Amino acid sequence: MPATIKTLRPLFWSAEQGIDYSATPLLLNDLLPAVGQATSAFFDNQERLVPGQPLQLIWCPPVSDLNGWDEQPSEIGQSQLLQVNVIGPALAPSRPMHPIHQGLQQYPLEVLACEPLLPALRAQREDPGAWQLQSVGTAHGSHLSWDRLRGCRRAEVQGLTYLTGSGGGESMMELILEVTDDAVFGLLSVHLDPGGHFHDLGRRRLLGDELRAIRQALKTAATLKDSQPCYLAI
Repeated sequence: MPATIKTLRPLFWSAEQGIDYSATPLLLNDLLPAVGQATSAFFDNQERLVPGQPLQLIWCPPVSDLNGWDEQPSEIGQSQLLQVNVIGPALAPSRPMHPIHQGLQQYPLEVLACEPLLPALRAQREDPGAWQLQSVGTAHGSHLSWDRLRGCRRAEVQGLTYLTGSGGGESMMELILEVTDDAVFGLLSVHLDPGGHFHDLGRRRLLGDELRAIRQALKTAATLKDSQPCYLAI
């Protein structure tokens, strides 16, 4: 996966898409952005996107799109990895903005490719330099954000492990891991804080302090469960 293309996880939910989100069940294929067609998504105001810019986007089903994977961890298995191009400037609202879209900008996108997220993560080649866990500097030195977590939780999804927790300064961290008896591989690292949202893809074997911090987090994490009954049909 090209390291030069930015990876983001925008909000796709919009009442303007003509989808009856109250229907049960919802068909996954009816929700997915169609390859070769235009769609749109809502990005944080800090993201200054320009027409022609390629992006790699993580698409999530409605509950996790609105509330995060930690609310409906099974939906990690239905999440998708999109390749898109930005095809225009930010759109002016055509009607009063829904409260959930406050502080976001809607951009039009052309969908070039769509594939299930977890198989795409598994297929990555090992790259020790793909990313690093975030460090925090203090007057007494630095430490990994994962060393000082609050509310660490985990879920097993299709043979992989989702791990999440809150750090200091309104930060939130997520990892998708491949855990074996002998090793822990990070496949996706997410760090969210007021300074920005960072989504780093790449297969890395965790070593040293990173391995120690993540093994401890896995050991103490509470088990996550879906907050809502299944409503998706594949």
